[in-house]
Amino acid sequence: MFTPSLGKLTSIKSDDFVIAVCRDRVAVDIKTENNAENKNPAFDIGNYNGKRVVALSLSQLNGGQHLREILAGESAELAHICSLASHLVWWRSVYKFCPTCKTVLKESETERSLICESCGQSFYPVIAPAIIVSVVKDKKILLAHNAKFPEGRYSLVAGFVEAAENLENAVRREVLEEVGIRIKNLRYLESENWSFPNSLMTAFTAEWESGEITPDGVEITSANWFSPAEPLPDLPPKGSVARRVIERFLD
Repeated sequence: MFTPSLGKLTSIKSDDFVIAVCRDRVAVDIKTENNAENKNPAFDIGNYNGKRVVALSLSQLNGGQHLREILAGESAELAHICSLASHLVWWRSVYKFCPTCKTVLKESETERSLICESCGQSFYPVIAPAIIVSVVKDKKILLAHNAKFPEGRYSLVAGFVEAAENLENAVRREVLEEVGIRIKNLRYLESENWSFPNSLMTAFTAEWESGEITPDGVEITSANWFSPAEPLPDLPPKGSVARRVIERFLD
């Protein structure tokens, strides 16, 4: 069982459960020599099955797995721990100085935050909300190829929530911008932490209302309606919220 902590800077001890993080790659329960003398930033992020969990920030990592593989292949609890480690390592690497007065930030003693002792501001782990949606028409699902995807892979329309925008309007805007259609009967499905590096992904389903598929040609290069009765393109990997939502439709 995992119990999170404040994520404060620490020194690694020989019996710690160490999670090494290097960008989107993670190595779980690593064993290294001279951990106590390690000069890389390390953060106490909680307790897991009686051991202290330490997230170790590395500029290079030999081996390990991409965080997406961890989310797909490990238990939900361990995947959560790795996501937290990745998110906090990213946050602490970015937030070192106060954005207002440039003072070095200090760790809070009472909560997971950083404090500017000069101007009194507090800074918390940054979370960027995003949306993803399955759009259905005549028992077919809308799948799209993003310019950044591997060749042949299709997924759901997704995007980030903009300033002063609620989740529902973000879904409607992204679908209209990326594929040129309007939707109706929008419903919430589920949410998932998406630590790439700091997102919260919120999944919806909706029905087609009007318009013809017109990819924007920038983010989306092609899109189409797909029926469960016909061969499907390459789908997102298992463990992703996109794959779960697609499989929910197929079921």
